[in-house]
Amino acid sequence: MTFERFTVKARKVVVRAQEEARLLKHHHIGTEHLLLGLLDVPDGVAANVLHRLGYDKETAQADITALVEPGTQELSGHIPFAPGARRTLDLALREAQQLRHTSIGTEHILLALVRDGEGVGAKVLAERIHPISKIRAAVLASVEGAQDVAAGPWPAGTPATEDTVAAASALAGGAPVGSHHLLEAMLRAENSMAARALRELGVDPEAVAAKIDELDPETTTDANPEEAAARTMEIRLVDDEVHLILRDPTTVTAAKKVTELSRGPIQGVGPVAGMFVPLWRSTNQLLLQIQRLLQPEPEDEDGSAASNVAKTVRTVLAPRLRR
Repeated sequence: MTFERFTVKARKVVVRAQEEARLLKHHHIGTEHLLLGLLDVPDGVAANVLHRLGYDKETAQADITALVEPGTQELSGHIPFAPGARRTLDLALREAQQLRHTSIGTEHILLALVRDGEGVGAKVLAERIHPISKIRAAVLASVEGAQDVAAGPWPAGTPATEDTVAAASALAGGAPVGSHHLLEAMLRAENSMAARALRELGVDPEAVAAKIDELDPETTTDANPEEAAARTMEIRLVDDEVHLILRDPTTVTAAKKVTELSRGPIQGVGPVAGMFVPLWRSTNQLLLQIQRLLQPEPEDEDGSAASNVAKTVRTVLAPRLRR
């Protein structure tokens, strides 16, 4: 297997996967080692997505150890790929091609891992992240212009359809894509037949956006617990402190129990610091994403598919963030 089309970070994943297999004294590199390798490249798209979904290397190690026992003999030299891992890397090329990307990155390896679904790597992810399709949606939201038309449930369509589906995935931000995401993406798809028909019928995109914000998704078939919890969250800057506020009953109940057991606030000191790292990382990534939405870079506006999606996302989200 050759890796000429792999990015530097994707090659690091493969190298780290071999090291992880060696540490576990395994005779083949499996999908579980590829998953650990993805998490070993923290600045890759795949690791960022998994961290944002609350999955880190420590969790992966525990999950994998529960399913696969370590070997008993030290290994030296090259460790070959198991058939499942080789199939995943082959699928990564297809994922890149379907997204019209010229290189294979960590995001394509993660998409392939989820798409194959048979290996230990996909199984441990499925146990923690429900449904596992959230990973695919989160990757597509992180890679502007990613168009999952051929691989997903959407049939091949026109450029307007592809832009709409990609924009809806980005608007969902890792949550399941809802009909409201599709509606807003469709209304903002410039020069599309659907957007033109709706405009000529007098449908105002801003009025639709306001109505969507007014309605309670919990009373519809688009309800999902993650988005319901997210709608109650808030980030505030108080003096030089960033306050992350969560109001959903599940989190509040858990916080009350922990505070009772700890007899006070929990601070990220000593060994506890490592538990706070995913939260710190996710918060900073969220703030950077919001900054990019509110302060778009000039080179985004080049008329490409990626720019069309980025423009749609900014148009839909930026006014809400400024409220």
